[in-house]
Amino acid sequence: MSLGVLFAVPGETVEHLKSLPAEERPVYISEELEELYFEDYPERTAELDKAWDAIHRALTDGSLSYDCSGWPLGGVILGGEVLYGGCEDQDDYIITAKPPIMVSELAKGLETLTKAKFKRGYDAIDSTYPEPLSKEDMEYSWEYLGDAVPFFTFAAKHGLWVLFTADQ
Repeated sequence: MSLGVLFAVPGETVEHLKSLPAEERPVYISEELEELYFEDYPERTAELDKAWDAIHRALTDGSLSYDCSGWPLGGVILGGEVLYGGCEDQDDYIITAKPPIMVSELAKGLETLTKAKFKRGYDAIDSTYPEPLSKEDMEYSWEYLGDAVPFFTFAAKHGLWVLFTADQ
């Protein structure tokens, strides 16, 4: 299972990413953006580890889909513009970009999310989820989501875009 990361970036970074040919976007993320942000801007990163999959499913309809039902929380992971992924020849990486207005809505929604509501969503995850549903996995996913809440608040406060990335 892949590792997910959130990056809070200025609009210029998103424009640069969009200007690259699609096949070069994952390389840019892994070889340039990750190194820069993990070293110089740790407050602008939130690692989701493998929990991103369960988080997305728990905040949507239980499936792993770019159709992010349950707005605004359904947009936390795969919401926004898909810059890479979602088609047969791009199944090795995911990149989505959320604009500042969306980030603000997501931050507000996350601030009101309770563990009980998240658990109800987790319990509704469909059978395509690659791990057995368990209390341990639910707690693991909830903890990673909790770490992302201040990240979204920071990004919203500073008018930044949020990129979600995952290598598959």
